[in-house]
Amino acid sequence: MSLRILILLECDRCRTLFDRRLLETKSLHSDLPADVHELVIAAEDDEWESRRNATEHYCARCVEPF
Repeated sequence: MSLRILILLECDRCRTLFDRRLLETKSLHSDLPADVHELVIAAEDDEWESRRNATEHYCARCVEPF
């Protein structure tokens, strides 16, 4: 049996969606942290910014007023 998990990254201010990925894994703790980290790195390369210990994410448009 495998788990299907949808991860998505959206702006905490305007709710713009950066990306979403559907993952299939045998264990919740095996591949998930690496895939989430890869998604956050891709967003940061696209000028998104994470705050509050990476629990909040803001798109490039919403980061400017900070």
